[in-house]
Amino acid sequence: MGQSNAWAHLTHLTTCLWMVVALSQTGEVNLTRWLPYIPCRGWQAQSKQRRLSRWLHNCRLNVQRFYKPLIQAALADWQEDVLYLSLDTSMFWDQSCLLRLAVVHRGRALPVVWRVLERQSASVSFHEYREMLYQAVNRLPKGVKWWCWRIEAVCILTACER
Repeated sequence: MGQSNAWAHLTHLTTCLWMVVALSQTGEVNLTRWLPYIPCRGWQAQSKQRRLSRWLHNCRLNVQRFYKPLIQAALADWQEDVLYLSLDTSMFWDQSCLLRLAVVHRGRALPVVWRVLERQSASVSFHEYREMLYQAVNRLPKGVKWWCWRIEAVCILTACER
C-alpha cells in the first residue's frame, strides 16, 4: 500500500492496522487517545507514541498511493443519486494552505484528493487545483451524478468523464 513492493516489513502493516483499529475505536485523529488500543512491548506510553510517529513520518510510505484504493473502495457502491463535491481551503500556521476536494455526505467531508501549498493566503487560482480535478475523476465512481460548487471544477470533471 504505497510502498514499492508489498509491505517490505510486516511490522509496517501491523502498525498500520493497529492505527486503523484505534481510529475506529476513538473516532478521532489523536495519537494520545489511540495509545490504549496499540499493543507494544514498551511499558511507557511514550514508546507507543514514538512508534506511531515514526510510522507516520516514514518517507518510504506514499500517502497518495495508499489512500487512492481506500477512497475508491469507499465510493464504489455509492447508494445516493447524487454525489456532492466541495473544494475547500484551510490555513495552517499562516504559511500552509491545505486545498482539498471532498465528497460531502451527512454533514461530513470525505477527502478525495488534496494538496498543500506553501503560502500565506487561502485564495487559490484555477491553475493551482486543475490537476487535482483530473486525479479526482479517476477516484469517483462511474455512473453517479455529481455536483461541485466551483464552475471551473464542473467543466474539468465533465470533460474528463467523457
